Amino acid sequence: MTLTQYVRNGWYLGAWSDEIGRTLTQRWITDIPVCFYRLPDQTVTAVEDRCPHRKYPLSLGHLNDEGTLQCDYHGYRFDGQGVCVGVAEQADRPKAALRRFPLVERDGAIWIWPGDPDLADESLLPDTSWLTDPGWTHVHGVVPLKARHMLLLENLLDLTHETFLHPTTIGNAAVAATPIDVTVDGDRVSFSRHMIGIEAPPFYEKSCGLTSPVDRWQDGDFYPPGIFILNIRVAATGTEEPEGFHMKVLYGLTPARGNETHDFYALGRDYLIDDQELTKFQHEQQLAVMQEDVYALEAQEVMYATDPGGKAESSIKSDLAALRGRRAVAKMLAREQREQHEQSEQQGARIPRSRTASV
Repeated sequence: MTLTQYVRNGWYLGAWSDEIGRTLTQRWITDIPVCFYRLPDQTVTAVEDRCPHRKYPLSLGHLNDEGTLQCDYHGYRFDGQGVCVGVAEQADRPKAALRRFPLVERDGAIWIWPGDPDLADESLLPDTSWLTDPGWTHVHGVVPLKARHMLLLENLLDLTHETFLHPTTIGNAAVAATPIDVTVDGDRVSFSRHMIGIEAPPFYEKSCGLTSPVDRWQDGDFYPPGIFILNIRVAATGTEEPEGFHMKVLYGLTPARGNETHDFYALGRDYLIDDQELTKFQHEQQLAVMQEDVYALEAQEVMYATDPGGKAESSIKSDLAALRGRRAVAKMLAREQREQHEQSEQQGARIPRSRTASV
Protein backbone atom coordinates (compact mmCIF):
# COMPACT_ATOMS: atom_id res chain seq x y z
CA MET A 1 0.00 0.00 0.00
CA THR A 2 1.35 3.42 -0.92
CA LEU A 3 1.76 6.02 1.77
CA THR A 4 -0.30 9.16 1.26
CA GLN A 5 0.10 12.79 2.21
CA TYR A 6 -3.60 12.98 2.99
CA VAL A 7 -5.57 11.38 5.75
CA ARG A 8 -7.81 8.86 4.04
CA ASN A 9 -9.35 7.18 7.04
CA GLY A 10 -11.89 9.92 7.53
CA TRP A 11 -15.05 11.40 6.05
CA TYR A 12 -14.89 14.01 3.32
CA LEU A 13 -17.71 15.77 1.51
CA GLY A 14 -17.61 14.10 -1.90
CA ALA A 15 -20.56 15.80 -3.57
CA TRP A 16 -23.89 17.47 -2.93
CA SER A 17 -26.82 15.15 -3.57
CA ASP A 18 -28.19 17.36 -6.33
CA GLU A 19 -24.89 17.05 -8.23
CA ILE A 20 -25.15 13.28 -8.69
CA GLY A 21 -27.67 11.58 -10.94
CA ARG A 22 -27.52 9.03 -13.73
CA THR A 23 -24.66 10.86 -15.39
CA LEU A 24 -21.18 9.55 -14.55
CA THR A 25 -19.36 12.20 -12.55
CA GLN A 26 -15.62 12.20 -11.92
CA ARG A 27 -14.15 13.94 -8.90
CA TRP A 28 -10.61 13.50 -7.58
CA ILE A 29 -10.50 12.93 -3.83
CA THR A 30 -7.24 12.54 -1.89
CA ASP A 31 -5.42 11.92 -5.16
CA ILE A 32 -7.85 9.15 -6.10
CA PRO A 33 -10.10 9.49 -9.18
CA VAL A 34 -13.65 8.69 -8.12
CA CYS A 35 -16.67 8.08 -10.33
CA PHE A 36 -20.02 8.91 -8.71
CA TYR A 37 -23.39 7.80 -10.07
CA ARG A 38 -26.81 6.61 -8.99
CA LEU A 39 -28.15 3.10 -9.41
CA PRO A 40 -31.69 2.48 -10.72
CA ASP A 41 -33.05 2.56 -7.14
CA GLN A 42 -31.50 6.05 -6.80
CA THR A 43 -28.91 5.00 -4.25
CA VAL A 44 -25.61 6.71 -4.91
CA THR A 45 -22.42 4.75 -5.43
CA ALA A 46 -18.78 5.67 -5.97
CA VAL A 47 -16.04 3.55 -7.52
CA GLU A 48 -12.42 4.18 -8.38
CA ASP A 49 -12.47 5.81 -11.79
CA ARG A 50 -9.96 3.44 -13.36
CA CYS A 51 -10.96 0.36 -15.32
CA PRO A 52 -8.96 -2.61 -13.95
CA HIS A 53 -8.21 -3.61 -17.53
CA ARG A 54 -6.13 -0.66 -18.85
CA LYS A 55 -6.95 2.15 -16.39
CA TYR A 56 -9.32 3.96 -18.75
CA PRO A 57 -11.57 6.41 -16.86
CA LEU A 58 -14.92 4.74 -16.30
CA SER A 59 -16.53 8.17 -16.07
CA LEU A 60 -15.98 8.33 -19.84
CA GLY A 61 -18.09 5.21 -20.25
CA HIS A 62 -21.82 4.54 -20.14
CA LEU A 63 -24.41 3.58 -17.57
CA ASN A 64 -27.38 1.57 -18.78
CA ASP A 65 -30.90 1.48 -17.36
CA GLU A 66 -30.12 -1.63 -15.29
CA GLY A 67 -27.22 0.12 -13.56
CA THR A 68 -24.45 -1.65 -15.46
CA LEU A 69 -21.38 0.50 -15.93
CA GLN A 70 -19.51 -0.02 -19.18
CA CYS A 71 -15.93 1.00 -19.89
CA ASP A 72 -15.86 2.58 -23.32
CA TYR A 73 -12.29 1.46 -24.10
CA HIS A 74 -12.65 -2.33 -24.44
CA GLY A 75 -16.16 -2.91 -23.15
CA TYR A 76 -15.69 -4.20 -19.61
CA ARG A 77 -19.03 -4.14 -17.78
CA PHE A 78 -19.59 -3.90 -14.02
CA ASP A 79 -22.72 -4.42 -11.97
CA GLY A 80 -23.93 -2.20 -9.15
CA GLN A 81 -21.56 -3.90 -6.71
CA GLY A 82 -18.58 -3.17 -8.96
CA VAL A 83 -18.13 -6.79 -10.03
CA CYS A 84 -17.21 -7.44 -13.66
CA VAL A 85 -20.12 -9.17 -15.39
CA GLY A 86 -18.68 -9.41 -18.88
CA VAL A 87 -16.58 -7.82 -21.57
CA ALA A 88 -17.61 -6.98 -25.11
CA GLU A 89 -18.50 -10.18 -27.01
CA GLN A 90 -16.08 -12.42 -25.10
CA ALA A 91 -17.79 -15.47 -23.67
CA ASP A 92 -15.78 -15.91 -20.50
CA ARG A 93 -15.96 -13.32 -17.74
CA PRO A 94 -12.72 -11.73 -16.50
CA LYS A 95 -12.07 -11.88 -12.77
CA ALA A 96 -12.13 -8.19 -12.04
CA ALA A 97 -13.86 -5.83 -9.64
CA LEU A 98 -13.91 -2.14 -8.93
CA ARG A 99 -12.92 -0.56 -5.66
CA ARG A 100 -16.08 0.85 -4.10
CA PHE A 101 -15.95 3.53 -1.44
CA PRO A 102 -18.08 3.71 1.70
CA LEU A 103 -20.64 6.49 1.31
CA VAL A 104 -23.23 8.15 3.49
CA GLU A 105 -25.89 10.30 1.88
CA ARG A 106 -27.49 12.50 4.49
CA ASP A 107 -29.13 15.91 4.57
CA GLY A 108 -28.39 16.55 0.90
CA ALA A 109 -24.69 15.76 1.18
CA ILE A 110 -22.71 12.72 0.03
CA TRP A 111 -19.88 11.83 2.39
CA ILE A 112 -17.09 9.56 1.21
CA TRP A 113 -14.48 7.56 3.14
CA PRO A 114 -11.49 7.07 0.79
CA GLY A 115 -9.47 4.91 3.22
CA ASP A 116 -9.90 1.49 4.80
CA PRO A 117 -13.60 0.61 4.42
CA ASP A 118 -13.52 -1.47 7.61
CA LEU A 119 -12.86 1.70 9.59
CA ALA A 120 -15.67 3.78 8.10
CA ASP A 121 -17.74 4.87 11.11
CA GLU A 122 -20.89 6.83 10.30
CA SER A 123 -21.10 8.09 13.88
CA LEU A 124 -18.03 10.27 13.23
CA LEU A 125 -20.08 12.55 10.99
CA PRO A 126 -21.28 15.76 12.66
CA ASP A 127 -24.92 16.80 12.92
CA THR A 128 -25.96 18.47 9.65
CA SER A 129 -29.72 18.15 10.13
CA TRP A 130 -30.16 21.90 9.72
CA LEU A 131 -29.51 21.39 5.99
CA THR A 132 -32.92 19.73 5.69
CA ASP A 133 -34.69 21.18 8.75
CA PRO A 134 -37.87 22.97 7.55
CA GLY A 135 -37.09 25.75 10.01
CA TRP A 136 -33.92 26.58 8.11
CA THR A 137 -33.02 27.60 4.59
CA HIS A 138 -29.61 27.43 2.99
CA VAL A 139 -27.56 27.75 -0.17
CA HIS A 140 -24.70 25.46 -1.10
CA GLY A 141 -22.10 24.73 -3.75
CA VAL A 142 -18.44 24.03 -4.33
CA VAL A 143 -15.58 26.32 -5.34
CA PRO A 144 -12.32 25.01 -6.83
CA LEU A 145 -9.20 26.01 -4.94
CA LYS A 146 -5.66 25.63 -6.28
CA ALA A 147 -4.08 25.37 -2.86
CA ARG A 148 -3.51 22.59 -0.36
CA HIS A 149 -6.43 21.91 1.94
CA MET A 150 -4.40 22.63 5.09
CA LEU A 151 -4.20 26.27 4.07
CA LEU A 152 -7.98 26.37 3.86
CA LEU A 153 -8.23 24.66 7.23
CA GLU A 154 -6.01 27.24 8.89
CA ASN A 155 -7.95 30.01 7.18
CA LEU A 156 -11.16 28.75 8.77
CA LEU A 157 -9.70 28.08 12.19
CA ASP A 158 -8.28 31.59 12.43
CA LEU A 159 -11.05 34.00 11.45
CA THR A 160 -8.89 36.92 12.51
CA HIS A 161 -8.19 37.22 8.80
CA GLU A 162 -11.74 38.58 8.32
CA THR A 163 -10.52 41.96 9.54
CA PHE A 164 -7.97 42.21 6.75
CA LEU A 165 -9.28 40.08 3.86
CA HIS A 166 -13.00 40.85 4.14
CA PRO A 167 -13.38 44.44 5.40
CA THR A 168 -16.32 45.23 3.08
CA THR A 169 -18.41 42.16 3.98
CA ILE A 170 -17.95 40.21 7.21
CA GLY A 171 -14.87 41.71 8.83
CA ASN A 172 -14.04 44.73 10.89
CA ALA A 173 -11.50 45.69 13.55
CA ALA A 174 -13.45 43.96 16.31
CA VAL A 175 -12.66 40.48 14.96
CA ALA A 176 -8.89 40.84 15.18
CA ALA A 177 -9.16 42.69 18.48
CA THR A 178 -11.19 39.96 20.24
CA PRO A 179 -9.30 36.90 21.55
CA ILE A 180 -10.60 33.36 21.06
CA ASP A 181 -11.08 30.45 23.43
CA VAL A 182 -9.91 27.07 22.09
CA THR A 183 -10.86 23.59 23.26
CA VAL A 184 -9.86 20.13 22.06
CA ASP A 185 -12.13 17.12 22.54
CA GLY A 186 -10.58 13.97 21.11
CA ASP A 187 -9.78 14.83 17.51
CA ARG A 188 -12.26 17.74 17.37
CA VAL A 189 -10.94 21.29 17.68
CA SER A 190 -13.31 24.09 18.67
CA PHE A 191 -13.00 27.83 19.15
CA SER A 192 -15.26 30.65 20.22
CA ARG A 193 -15.04 34.40 19.86
CA HIS A 194 -17.72 36.60 21.40
CA MET A 195 -17.74 40.25 20.38
CA ILE A 196 -19.94 42.48 22.49
CA GLY A 197 -21.13 45.97 21.59
CA ILE A 198 -19.33 46.16 18.25
CA GLU A 199 -20.01 47.85 14.96
CA ALA A 200 -21.97 45.54 12.65
CA PRO A 201 -20.01 44.50 9.55
CA PRO A 202 -21.91 45.26 6.29
CA PHE A 203 -23.02 41.64 5.69
CA TYR A 204 -24.63 41.29 9.10
CA GLU A 205 -26.10 44.80 9.09
CA LYS A 206 -28.03 44.00 5.91
CA SER A 207 -28.68 40.31 6.67
CA CYS A 208 -30.19 41.03 10.08
CA GLY A 209 -31.54 44.56 9.63
CA LEU A 210 -29.56 45.69 12.65
CA THR A 211 -27.77 48.90 13.35
CA SER A 212 -24.74 49.15 15.56
CA PRO A 213 -23.90 48.30 18.22
CA VAL A 214 -24.44 44.53 18.01
CA ASP A 215 -23.23 41.43 19.81
CA ARG A 216 -21.69 38.79 17.57
CA TRP A 217 -20.75 35.18 18.35
CA GLN A 218 -18.45 32.95 16.31
CA ASP A 219 -18.28 29.33 17.47
CA GLY A 220 -16.40 27.00 15.14
CA ASP A 221 -15.90 23.23 15.22
CA PHE A 222 -13.38 21.31 13.12
CA TYR A 223 -14.04 17.61 12.65
CA PRO A 224 -10.82 16.30 11.14
CA PRO A 225 -9.75 15.61 8.58
CA GLY A 226 -12.07 17.77 6.45
CA ILE A 227 -15.28 19.13 8.02
CA PHE A 228 -15.74 22.58 9.57
CA ILE A 229 -18.97 24.08 10.90
CA LEU A 230 -19.29 27.69 12.07
CA ASN A 231 -22.19 28.77 14.24
CA ILE A 232 -22.94 32.47 13.96
CA ARG A 233 -25.23 34.47 16.19
CA VAL A 234 -25.88 38.18 15.93
CA ALA A 235 -28.13 40.23 18.23
CA ALA A 236 -28.73 43.83 19.19
CA THR A 237 -26.43 44.68 22.05
CA GLY A 238 -28.01 43.98 25.39
CA THR A 239 -30.18 41.09 24.19
CA GLU A 240 -29.38 37.40 24.40
CA GLU A 241 -30.39 34.29 22.52
CA PRO A 242 -32.94 33.32 21.30
CA GLU A 243 -33.52 36.92 20.27
CA GLY A 244 -30.42 36.77 18.08
CA PHE A 245 -30.19 35.86 14.40
CA HIS A 246 -28.72 32.42 13.83
CA MET A 247 -26.64 31.33 10.86
CA LYS A 248 -24.48 28.32 10.14
CA VAL A 249 -21.71 27.82 7.63
CA LEU A 250 -20.49 24.35 6.70
CA TYR A 251 -17.25 23.82 4.83
CA GLY A 252 -16.15 20.54 3.32
CA LEU A 253 -12.38 20.76 2.92
CA THR A 254 -11.77 17.92 0.50
CA PRO A 255 -8.27 17.35 -0.93
CA ALA A 256 -8.51 16.83 -4.67
CA ARG A 257 -5.34 16.13 -6.67
CA GLY A 258 -1.90 17.47 -5.85
CA ASN A 259 -2.22 20.78 -4.05
CA GLU A 260 -5.81 21.38 -5.11
CA THR A 261 -8.90 21.35 -2.93
CA HIS A 262 -12.66 21.12 -3.35
CA ASP A 263 -14.02 23.96 -1.23
CA PHE A 264 -17.59 22.83 -0.49
CA TYR A 265 -19.84 25.29 1.33
CA ALA A 266 -23.33 25.68 2.73
CA LEU A 267 -24.69 28.85 4.35
CA GLY A 268 -27.91 28.55 6.31
CA ARG A 269 -30.17 30.72 8.50
CA ASP A 270 -33.22 30.13 10.68
CA TYR A 271 -35.02 33.43 10.13
CA LEU A 272 -36.82 35.02 7.15
CA ILE A 273 -36.46 31.67 5.45
CA ASP A 274 -38.89 32.61 2.65
CA ASP A 275 -37.09 35.86 1.80
CA GLN A 276 -35.61 35.06 -1.61
CA GLU A 277 -33.95 38.45 -1.93
CA LEU A 278 -32.09 37.86 1.31
CA THR A 279 -31.10 34.39 0.15
CA LYS A 280 -29.74 35.83 -3.11
CA PHE A 281 -27.86 38.55 -1.24
CA GLN A 282 -26.34 36.10 1.23
CA HIS A 283 -25.31 33.68 -1.52
CA GLU A 284 -23.62 36.45 -3.51
CA GLN A 285 -21.84 37.64 -0.39
CA GLN A 286 -20.76 34.11 0.52
CA LEU A 287 -19.22 33.61 -2.92
CA ALA A 288 -17.55 37.03 -2.78
CA VAL A 289 -15.98 36.18 0.57
CA MET A 290 -14.85 32.79 -0.72
CA GLN A 291 -13.28 34.35 -3.80
CA GLU A 292 -11.30 36.69 -1.56
CA ASP A 293 -10.10 33.63 0.36
CA VAL A 294 -9.28 31.79 -2.87
CA TYR A 295 -7.18 34.73 -4.05
CA ALA A 296 -5.27 34.82 -0.77
CA LEU A 297 -4.83 31.06 -0.39
CA GLU A 298 -3.64 30.54 -3.96
CA ALA A 299 -1.08 33.31 -3.46
CA GLN A 300 -0.07 31.63 -0.19
CA GLU A 301 0.23 28.26 -1.97
CA VAL A 302 2.84 29.68 -4.33
CA MET A 303 4.86 30.92 -1.38
CA TYR A 304 4.75 27.56 0.40
CA ALA A 305 5.49 25.62 -2.78
CA THR A 306 8.59 27.72 -3.47
CA ASP A 307 9.87 27.52 0.09
CA PRO A 308 10.80 23.83 0.35
CA GLY A 309 13.25 24.59 3.13
CA GLY A 310 10.31 25.06 5.46
CA LYS A 311 11.56 28.15 7.24
CA ALA A 312 10.18 28.60 10.74
CA GLU A 313 6.92 30.53 10.89
CA SER A 314 5.97 33.26 13.31
CA SER A 315 2.77 32.55 15.23
CA ILE A 316 0.49 34.61 17.47
CA LYS A 317 -2.26 33.85 20.00
CA SER A 318 -5.02 33.80 17.41
CA ASP A 319 -3.23 30.93 15.63
CA LEU A 320 -3.96 28.56 18.49
CA ALA A 321 -6.99 26.83 16.95
CA ALA A 322 -5.22 26.50 13.60
CA LEU A 323 -2.17 24.99 15.29
CA ARG A 324 -4.40 22.53 17.16
CA GLY A 325 -6.05 21.68 13.84
CA ARG A 326 -2.67 21.02 12.26
CA ARG A 327 -1.76 18.78 15.16
CA ALA A 328 -5.01 16.82 14.92
CA VAL A 329 -4.52 16.12 11.20
CA ALA A 330 -0.84 15.27 11.72
CA LYS A 331 -1.74 12.75 14.43
CA MET A 332 -4.33 11.11 12.19
CA LEU A 333 -1.89 10.94 9.30
CA ALA A 334 0.87 9.48 11.48
CA ARG A 335 -1.51 6.86 12.84
CA GLU A 336 -2.68 5.94 9.37
CA GLN A 337 0.85 5.66 7.98
CA ARG A 338 1.91 3.53 10.94
CA GLU A 339 -0.99 1.16 10.32
CA GLN A 340 -0.13 1.00 6.63
CA HIS A 341 3.48 0.10 7.43
CA GLU A 342 2.34 -2.64 9.80
CA GLN A 343 -0.09 -3.98 7.24
CA SER A 344 2.58 -3.95 4.51
CA GLU A 345 5.01 -5.82 6.76
CA GLN A 346 2.40 -8.45 7.59
CA GLN A 347 1.57 -8.92 3.92
CA GLY A 348 5.26 -9.20 3.07
CA ALA A 349 5.75 -11.84 5.73
CA ARG A 350 3.00 -13.96 4.17
CA ILE A 351 4.58 -14.00 0.68
CA PRO A 352 6.31 -17.40 0.12
CA ARG A 353 10.08 -17.21 -0.35
CA SER A 354 9.79 -18.93 -3.77
CA ARG A 355 7.56 -16.10 -5.04
CA THR A 356 9.75 -13.28 -3.80
CA ALA A 357 12.84 -14.96 -5.28
CA SER A 358 11.29 -15.22 -8.73
CA VAL A 359 10.50 -11.48 -9.05
